[in-house]
Amino acid sequence: IIKQDGETKNDCERNAAKRFLENLRQDHPHLPLIVVEDGLSSNAPHIYELRKHGLHYILGTKEGDRLQALLERGAARQESLPENVKQSAIAFGTVEIPEDFAKTSESLALAVNETMKKHRITVYGYDAISAGKLAQSSMSEIAGTGGRIERIRGDVQFEITADGVGSILSDFENCPSIDSLNSIKLHWIENQKKVDIRLSTEAWAIAPRNLRQRGGS
Repeated sequence: IIKQDGETKNDCERNAAKRFLENLRQDHPHLPLIVVEDGLSSNAPHIYELRKHGLHYILGTKEGDRLQALLERGAARQESLPENVKQSAIAFGTVEIPEDFAKTSESLALAVNETMKKHRITVYGYDAISAGKLAQSSMSEIAGTGGRIERIRGDVQFEITADGVGSILSDFENCPSIDSLNSIKLHWIENQKKVDIRLSTEAWAIAPRNLRQRGGS
């Protein structure tokens, strides 16, 4: 934790941790890690940063913490969960409940745009459609009788230098707003010394049962 350029005071631990995580993922984009920290790190902004960089974490809490209260309420509700939902949680770990269709569609488009900006790609193609409902699973029960889990597919096409391919694909894979990354096609453009990439991003949303498939960009 040191003074940043133009500042008169030492930086705070939270900002220093944010910089550290960014540098860590730049140096080791694919390294699986578990971050272990004390109760000072049990706050939403820091947890968001950990998840953004695809890091697993074990954080300490103390009695009276808001996070501790949430954990206790979650444990109390566990007995009311259907057995197949419990087994899915054991098999797959943390599963976030999808948001509504419009918000998820917007978040997916924003995630693609932010990834492109990070890699200084100004020209790219993006087209989003409803790709049908998610196959029957425990997640469908979470949606409840008023909705279903809908797949939103965002098809992306762009060009990038060869040395940037691994980094941008890693960013797509680790993005919290993207639930699945598939159908990746790479084509080398000899005269431009670039790689043409076409891929499909996917996000899951709770949608009304009468939702019709639609397209967008």
